[in-house]
Amino acid sequence: MDKTEKIFYRFKHDQKSLKLECVDLISKTYIEIGQKPDKETIVLNANLLYNDLINSYGGMTMDEIRFVFHKSIREGEESSVFLNVRTWNKWLREHKQSEQLRRQNRQLTAWNLHEEKQKQINTVINNSKLIK
Repeated sequence: MDKTEKIFYRFKHDQKSLKLECVDLISKTYIEIGQKPDKETIVLNANLLYNDLINSYGGMTMDEIRFVFHKSIREGEESSVFLNVRTWNKWLREHKQSEQLRRQNRQLTAWNLHEEKQKQINTVINNSKLIK
């Protein structure tokens, strides 16, 4: 995996776009769970998410973070319908622990499986363009 995509690297080299991605993710998540907060709430939560990412989840990428949010909203328990610091930390912590356990057991992680599926989909799409 390219280390330049990891949160810790982006924190050192591109904080502005990392912060913008946090705002985008928080905004999108609110839409997906059917909440409509004011702009101040979005910005405050984005700053909290940014701080959590750089302090606790620096080894992950923003694509992986988006994957966790997407999956947790759709497959999570009832508490997933509210977006707050505790909820996203629960999502991210559970994902991180699950991925570590899979690595210890020499299994493909959920994130690796997701990436492989995306590559396969892109291959099919690109091949279909070549046929036409």
